[in-house]
Amino acid sequence: MALSEVTADPVVNRAERSDAIWRMWRAFRDWDRRHAIAVDAVIAIGLFLASSSWVLHIGFNSSAEGYAAGLTIPLLWRRRAPTAVFAVMAAVALAQWFTTGPLLADGALLVALFTVATEAPTAELVASAAVLEAGVILATVRWAVAGNHFKTFVFLSGMAFAATVAGIAVRELRRQMEWLAERGDRLEIERDQQASIAAAAERARIAREMHDVISHNLQVMVTLADAASVAQRTDPTRAAEAVTEISGTGRQALHDMRLMLGLLRQGEGTRTELATGAAALTPQPGLADLPALVERVKATGLDVELTQSGTAFDLSSSAGMTVYRIVQEGLTNTLKHAVSPHRVVISLLFDDPHVTVGVIDDGGPRAPGRSAAPPNVGGGHGLDGMSERAAAFGGLLTAGPHEGGGWSINATLRGGKAEGL
Repeated sequence: MALSEVTADPVVNRAERSDAIWRMWRAFRDWDRRHAIAVDAVIAIGLFLASSSWVLHIGFNSSAEGYAAGLTIPLLWRRRAPTAVFAVMAAVALAQWFTTGPLLADGALLVALFTVATEAPTAELVASAAVLEAGVILATVRWAVAGNHFKTFVFLSGMAFAATVAGIAVRELRRQMEWLAERGDRLEIERDQQASIAAAAERARIAREMHDVISHNLQVMVTLADAASVAQRTDPTRAAEAVTEISGTGRQALHDMRLMLGLLRQGEGTRTELATGAAALTPQPGLADLPALVERVKATGLDVELTQSGTAFDLSSSAGMTVYRIVQEGLTNTLKHAVSPHRVVISLLFDDPHVTVGVIDDGGPRAPGRSAAPPNVGGGHGLDGMSERAAAFGGLLTAGPHEGGGWSINATLRGGKAEGL
């Protein structure tokens, strides 16, 4: 998909906008938390100065200044004890009602109620709103700040209601944003976990490929080298043929290794090189490559027979590669672990959509002290690697001594293209 198509996607744009809004909110929240004391001090001192008789030019009044201070300075602690701060300010306002007229500092009660709505439990908010409404009724009875008592009651009640609703809205918005933040953190954790799982699975896949390709070719080379060493004096021609086979097998191993390592490299130069004919990636091996594999192992002196039964059907490329790797690993185990093997029978049984592959050798009884089962070459390789490959196609691999002697490996997997594998 082109970049222009991605950026024009409304879902992507909506996600980007949501992410931008969240980043702005988080930046504002972090700033507000870091400077909470300074912000509250500015609010408290600002309200005190705004309602001071000095600023209003009405002459100094010690009583009014005291009430102004009592109605604004407690806001310094409004976040730490919102309900207690509101209660103190309400008590000061009640004392003011008995002794003086209305003050501009009475508006600080709205700030206190807003803070209770954003910070305190619902029960405390209801109680605080009821107290402020009682104060509105008292103020309406004594003062007509809006021209008459009815207008005064409506105006002051509307201000109290607005402060309450604004506080509740901010609290719900903050709760929603915190939920989004928690959800975002969870998604990041899940994304990292999925990336780790994918990386581990990819490492396991690469390890299997390296083991199957390199280990098999090296084992064939070792067996050929041993045969050449034995035949060097008695049959120089046969020894020379074995050395030629060693050279060819080694080149094939290097070629396969370069292909796999090329897939792991980063950089434009590597991709360009792999795209050229000299270093182009060859298809992964499949059933069609089994005869060549058999001939390569026959060169070691081992008699290998490939049989097929049932009605053959097209396998998916990955299923065909799995069958090839199982056969390859079975032959490698025979060369490496079997005692004096002479013959190996590879059988393929097709029963759409299942395919059963068997590798049976005629190796003699194992030497004293040797394990009854071929050991794995490191975790996740050998028999474990074959089992993982078969399990990926809903199959099961079994391995153990064969009834007629030797060792048997048998695996059945679902290989039809209809399986989507």
